[in-house]
Amino acid sequence: MLISEGMQPEIVGMIMGASGLATLFVRFPIGILSDVVKSRKIFIQFSLLLPLITWPIAYLEPNATTLYLAKAADGFTAATWVLYNILFIRYFDKKDAPAAVALLALAGPLGVFLGNCIGGVLIHFFDKNIGYFVSSVSALLALILTFRIKEVHDAARAPTLKACINSAKRQLADRSVWFIGLLATIVILVPFATRDTLTPIYAQQLGAKAGILTLLSNVHLIFYALAIALCSSVFYKRLGLVKTAVIGIILQVVSSIGIPFTSNMYLIYIFQAIAGFSFGMAFAVFMSLSVVNTVEDEQSTRMGLFQTIYSVGMFIGPVAMGLMLQHINLSSGYLMIGALSVIAAFLTPMAARSVYQRQSKAAIKSLQQLSTAQARGYANKL
Repeated sequence: MLISEGMQPEIVGMIMGASGLATLFVRFPIGILSDVVKSRKIFIQFSLLLPLITWPIAYLEPNATTLYLAKAADGFTAATWVLYNILFIRYFDKKDAPAAVALLALAGPLGVFLGNCIGGVLIHFFDKNIGYFVSSVSALLALILTFRIKEVHDAARAPTLKACINSAKRQLADRSVWFIGLLATIVILVPFATRDTLTPIYAQQLGAKAGILTLLSNVHLIFYALAIALCSSVFYKRLGLVKTAVIGIILQVVSSIGIPFTSNMYLIYIFQAIAGFSFGMAFAVFMSLSVVNTVEDEQSTRMGLFQTIYSVGMFIGPVAMGLMLQHINLSSGYLMIGALSVIAAFLTPMAARSVYQRQSKAAIKSLQQLSTAQARGYANKL
């Protein structure tokens, strides 16, 4: 729609990347503040108010500024995803946290799938801008549902501001979370650069209309959800986390390089399906690794930092593709994505080792502290 209204590709890239930029600045502070305030629900509720305000404004006055603000509001709302993760994994044992994160990740593609379907129907039968209200209405429904959330707080164990700051410092100094976050940035850059930016433009150049563009996005989402569903139940058990991620990233390379070298829409559908499935495999692993054996009091902070890091990919992907479209060509964008994915595939085993080494060091430190405490207790008895 933006391209058809005459906006330059780099402006389109900036608008599409606005949500990623917003989450980049908000996710980490939200994780810390929610621990200090001792409430996650209030942040979720506030964030859901923003799409209720900004998208109706974009509908009444659609231009680059209002659309950028509306996308940024969506990004702020998405930034609270860290809080959804933490609230959700509290329903599971600590050892089941990776599988719980992968399970909750199904909500993402399901929500986007429904949004695409409803938006596609509205755009087809009514005015194209009417689709903006899908975000507002879904935010309203989610806001109503938040009143069913019951938070349980242990005042004695609730972290203080000083404790949260110390926790943030520990996480910022942890190289493993930066390593995992960097690779997740590359992995999430792929769908934001291709599925949400390059592929719709390329399909439109081939003559695709709104219905086809919606179907293309939904094919990606369906196979993304399928891969995530299989991660915790099949791939993790049979392949392990590292092999699951590496295979997923290799498939991302195949799908990225394949699309610009065919004009056959059926082949593009196949590559889009591979792209969705591969993204689900790789991204679920990095989400799981981000919370493996993290103490409960630091889960919000660590997840917030991890999601902040990979938000860079959500912003850079569309912006970089917009610039490449404007100054080079469409195929170069796909090839650049493929090259980055190859690098990520080689670095993934090293990143996983850094996480497991961190766990081993933490376990040894805990044993040392326990031994010291036991020795002191024995001495006191003597």
